[in-house]
This record gives sequence, structure tokens and C-alpha cells, in this order.
Amino acid sequence: MCGIAGILNLNGDPVNSNELVAMMTRLKHRGPDGSGHHIDGPIGLAQTRLAVIDVSGGVQPMFNEDRSVALVFNGEIYNFKKIRQDLEKDHRFATKSDTEVIVHLYEEEGIDCLKHFRGMFALAIWDGRKKKLFLARDRVGQKPLYYAMRAGGGGGRLLFGSEIKALLVCGAGSALNLAALDLFFKNQFITGPETIYEDIQSLPPAHYMVIDQDGFEIKRYWDPPVPSGEKMSEEAYSEALRETLQESIRLRLISDVPLGAFLSGGIDSSLIVGLMREGGVRHLNTFSIGFKEESFDETSFAIEASNLFKTNHHNDRLEYKLEDLLPKVVCHFDQPFGDSSAIAVYKLSEMTRRSVKVALSGDGSDELFSGYRRYVGRRLLKYYWMIPRPIREKCIENILKRLPEGTGYYGKSLIKQFKLFVGSSRRMEENPLDLLPATFTREELSRLYAPPIRDYLRRSRKDQEETWTDRLSSLDEVSQMMWDDFHRYLPDDILVKVDRMSMAHGLEVRSPFLDQEVVALAQKIPIDLKLKGFQTKHILKKTFQGLLPPSIIKRKKHGFMLPLGAWFKKELKPLMEAVLLKPDKMGLLNLSYIDQLVREHQGGFYDHSQKLWLLLVFRLWEESESL
Repeated sequence: MCGIAGILNLNGDPVNSNELVAMMTRLKHRGPDGSGHHIDGPIGLAQTRLAVIDVSGGVQPMFNEDRSVALVFNGEIYNFKKIRQDLEKDHRFATKSDTEVIVHLYEEEGIDCLKHFRGMFALAIWDGRKKKLFLARDRVGQKPLYYAMRAGGGGGRLLFGSEIKALLVCGAGSALNLAALDLFFKNQFITGPETIYEDIQSLPPAHYMVIDQDGFEIKRYWDPPVPSGEKMSEEAYSEALRETLQESIRLRLISDVPLGAFLSGGIDSSLIVGLMREGGVRHLNTFSIGFKEESFDETSFAIEASNLFKTNHHNDRLEYKLEDLLPKVVCHFDQPFGDSSAIAVYKLSEMTRRSVKVALSGDGSDELFSGYRRYVGRRLLKYYWMIPRPIREKCIENILKRLPEGTGYYGKSLIKQFKLFVGSSRRMEENPLDLLPATFTREELSRLYAPPIRDYLRRSRKDQEETWTDRLSSLDEVSQMMWDDFHRYLPDDILVKVDRMSMAHGLEVRSPFLDQEVVALAQKIPIDLKLKGFQTKHILKKTFQGLLPPSIIKRKKHGFMLPLGAWFKKELKPLMEAVLLKPDKMGLLNLSYIDQLVREHQGGFYDHSQKLWLLLVFRLWEESESL
């Protein structure tokens, strides 16, 4: 695991070493164990290293035998030992690292080397013979890669790096991307390839980029299979799932440093820990984070799972000074990012890193096996829509508006759940492909922005949902939502959050559910075996019912959420009032509407906590050095 960065001067001028070192310095937190850089005329590559495999070797940049190929790499290739066996007859290896396997396989197969890798990665290869730069990102998007084309004499230059901050030190990021800001306030994150800066983009998952004398190309190299009509028995799917997930975990146990696992006590993390035990991990450290607010706390479930599998469990309660912690977290994302659970993942990663350098997690299971409550809600919508719309609006929805929301966990509030359900109904009646949950509706966004910004966005707004039309047209309504989550919510929210918060502490997080073989199998499983009636994750629960007790199998999903509603009335109230209600320096927002949200939340009838959180995050980002 590492941070990588680089510069390619398209006019052939030599790279300035000071700029390259500055990029590397901004990524030091991602690789506290060492750093290195390489300049060969117009190309400069830099890396900061978190040493996990071949700790004493594996130094980057890494080269082939004659140094004509140079590589910097962030991630892990879990099947590198098998690939190495096939390469050793023709290549001389200087290390025992997975990194060197990439170099030699590229020599053999060029871009096609990507199809052999099982892992998470962002990589940059300079082919000195062909004068070609090759960038690539893993299939699901676990490891990030950003780039910017900068204008200049003779063709300009390309900047790239693991985080946006590495590009900012070289002059990128001068103009705000208002369309991306609109996405943030709507969905709580910015959907790639957009970023908050007009001239910076993210390389999408499962894509590579090539720049050489023939030009510039970005191309997809892998597609997860669309859910198919292939039919097997439930028992056959269960057997295949068990074998594939066991193999995925076995591959992710490869490490030359201490290794553990996140454990919330839910089905996903408990399953990972149980299979790690089955795979022979003896002294297993597990980690969880708790809250003093009872409706949000999962500590008892984590302890139950730890006792079941006899792990050395570490649990911590989220104690903090939010006014100090929140600005740090905001700056690690380099752009507005509104998933509030990032705070908890930050503290969980900090605690975990004190004991181990690598942790396994259950990320990806919900998107692959239908684990979110909103999938049940989507199935219920067709029944709700049978009620004539005037009756729904005048009776059900009008009454619902009059009910107070409270500030407790939404999963334990029928009023909050029903309001979210009605909001989804309205959104998808207007646009069936507007599948992501919305924090601010279109109507609320028009009130949020200052008039010039509102008018500009109204003229230029393009719904990204339309790009999925062809892919989604053949799928049932729940599979459409899961497909959309896999391609947008997972890579641009969940995986961004886990990467930035873990790497802030030099911790590597591995996700067995996101192995491409697990993904491919999950896509083949019929939706009615994932969401059976209204039971989520049916096939996963059925497959591992002998490993996990009923108390875990039957437990309702508990989202990893923070008690924001209560915080904005107590701990966060001073910070909110100090930051939200002063004029923003860019004149983007309607402060009178923000003041209304604050007053309504403090009054206790409405829970505007998620809206206030997005506004607080944006204002703190706006004031940070990132802008």
C-alpha cells in the first residue's frame, strides 16, 4: 500500500524534481515506511510506501532488468505468487514483492497484464522504449487515481496522484466545478470521474489510460457481468459462494506484517472473521467502535461475535473534540465528502493501526447481495404506487408531514423510514433511474443556492443516471438499484471513505467481498435468492448458517451511522452556528434558507442533520487550504 504520483511533460522538458518531491510529501501519510522517486527526462514517478509484503525489499519505483520499464504502484496483488511461478523461467527477480510481478508481466503482455491481477491497485508504468505512460485502476475502484491535463508550451503536461492534494501543489485545481458541487449536495458525494475542480478528474474503476506519441486514450478493460438468466439450484449457488469467498479470504491473508479484522457484529464482518478462523488464523485481533448514544451503538453485537470466534477484541468509544477532529477529516478528502460515518472510520482506523498494519473488512457485501433496507423499499414501491396518487398525497403524505421526526437512529424510527420511503417514491416517479438516495431534493437545491448559481445549474444540469439506461433496461427494479450502487455509491462513497480514513493512519484495509471472482459469482445469482421476499441477503445467510448463530443471521441491519441529530443540538451546535451562518466567500449559498434549516432542527420537529452535515463539511472545506 502506498501513495503514488507523477508528472509527464508532453513537450519533452525534464521534470522538475522539486515539484515531484512536493507531490510525494503531500502523500506521506499513505506511506510512512519510505519513499522514492525516479526522473527520466520528461517523466517523473514518485511513491511513498506502506511496507506489507517483502518489507525489506519491494522498494519503489521498481524496474525491470535493464531499467527500461519503471513502476510505481499502490495496492496489493493477492495472486502474485502464482503469476511469479509462470514468469521465473524468463525473468530474473530481485525481490519477493508483488510489485515486481507487475513489471515483468507488463514486459510479457503489455496492457493485457491487467486481466491476470486479483487485487486492488492503482499503478503507473513508464515504458522507456516506447516512450509510453500507462496508468490503470483496479476493477472495483478500491484504490484511487486522479489526473489533470495542464496547458503549457508544446503540449502541456499530465499530473497524476493517489489523492487530489498531490496535484494541487503543482497548480491544478484553480476553478470550482459547480456541477460536482450539485452532485455533492444531492447525493452526499461526488460521482466520478468528476471532482470539485474542473481540471481534475478521477480515472474510473476498471479503466486504463495510455499516453504516447500517438495521443491520449482512456479505455475500460473489465465489465462486471450483468445479472444473467443462468439457473442453478440454491444449493449449487451456496456451494460455489462458500468456495469462492473462502478462496478470496485465503488470498487476503498473505502478509509479512500483523493482520486483523474490523468486527461490528453484523453478518458481513462476523462472516469474514469466522472464515479467517476457518482459514487457520490463530491469534486474531478484531476491532470495533462504539457510541454513547444507545440507538447508534453496536458494541454488544461486536463483543458477542468476538466471544463466538474467540478473538482478541479491541473496542473503543468515539470520544473526540469535534471542532478539532472534523477539519482534519475534511482535509483528508480534498473535496466535499458528506458520509458522516467517515468520522467513525477515522477513529476505528486510528485504533486498529496501534495493533496491526492490515485489516479485513466486509465492504461490498450489501451492494452484491442486496443488504440495504432501500432494496426492500424499492420492492414495496410497486404496491404503494397502486394507491391513486391524489389519495397518497392528500391522506398519507399530508399526515406524514405533520409527524415529528426525532433525532434517533432512523432504523428504529418508523416515521423516519416512511418519510425516506415517500421521498424515494417521489424521486423515482419523476425519474425511474434517479436511484441514489437524495439529501437535498431538486426543489430544496433551488432554495439552497444563491440566484446566479441556481440559474446556472438549472441551465447546465445533466442527470448522470441517464448514462446507465442501456445497462439497466433489462434488469428488475431491485437489480437496477444494486447495479447503480455498485458503480457509483460503492466506489465513490464507501471505498473513498475507507481508503482515505484508513490511509490517514497508514492502515491497509482488504475487502474479500470485492474480489472479482466473488463479484462475478454474485452477479450470476438470481435476485430472488438475494432478496427473497423481503429478506435481505438470503443466499449469504443460507450459505453460512452453520458458521454463524441465529442471533447474527436474523439480526436486522444496523447502518454505520453517527448520532448527528443529537450532536447538532449539543456538541456540534457552537461549530455549526460559527461556520454555517456567516457569508460564504464565493457567494454560492442562500444563507436565509440555511438559517431556516438550523432553526427547524433546533426546534425538534424536523431532523435536518444530514443536510446540516453536508453544509458544515462544505463550509469547512471551503475555508481549508484545499481551495
